[in-house]
Amino acid sequence: MSEATVESPGTTAAVWTAWRAVPDSGFEVADPSGSVGIVQIDHEQFVVLQAFRFSDPAIEQYLVGKLVDGGMDAGDARLAVDEARTFTPREDNPTDLASIPRFMRWFENPYGRHSLAALIHDELITDDVNGGRLESDTLSDRFFREMMRRSGVPWLKRWIMWAAVALRSRYAAGGRRRVSVMVWVLLALVGISCAVAAAGAWALSWPAPASPGILLLIAGILPLVSAPLWGEQWGASLVAAIAGFWIVPAALMAAFGYGVYLGLEDLAGRVGDD
Repeated sequence: MSEATVESPGTTAAVWTAWRAVPDSGFEVADPSGSVGIVQIDHEQFVVLQAFRFSDPAIEQYLVGKLVDGGMDAGDARLAVDEARTFTPREDNPTDLASIPRFMRWFENPYGRHSLAALIHDELITDDVNGGRLESDTLSDRFFREMMRRSGVPWLKRWIMWAAVALRSRYAAGGRRRVSVMVWVLLALVGISCAVAAAGAWALSWPAPASPGILLLIAGILPLVSAPLWGEQWGASLVAAIAGFWIVPAALMAAFGYGVYLGLEDLAGRVGDD
């Protein structure tokens, strides 16, 4: 387990140790054990006890370069990246780890190899658009994907998770970006509907507005046509469109099942606690 000792003027030395959960992830914890202590403070919120940081010279230099290209001074860019890649615990900043809806936890849990990447990403996304330390929600989302890559999150899963946060960032930006997201969602629903109708017409002889071949052609072309609506994040658009064909139906079924459970739980609570 690698260790590095860093001293800052006026502070005591901090021992940065590779994160024991995934030692080769690039994450280092300010504790000799390499453990990130977490305390649960209510039924869904936690407080992180140990500071940690992400270290990868190539990724750090990429971020610095993007900030400099955006007009930031090189020294300020280096400082911004160092602050962005470091998580400092605060009692007034509880977390739910990765914000995964309950009905989507068949796909991914709130914790795992992506945990520390999610915590840093949450710090970089503020209530104000582009208000984080990297001054770009789009760049923060890309940083999230790169941290997951180093942590060993599988390719398709990390790109789907990147697409999810990128979708949120574009919608939160408002204006033209929000309109483009809404148009994309509409086109995605049309594509999914065409694919479902084609499958039903071919396998179950469902009535369809066109032949299965035409419907599949429309479903296949729409992701390519709508990708530019995501701007420079067009790759996330393609992944989201492809994943949507199987994630959306599964998510709807899971959400329905979870809703039934909540209803039954409420009914049981009204009848009695035994």
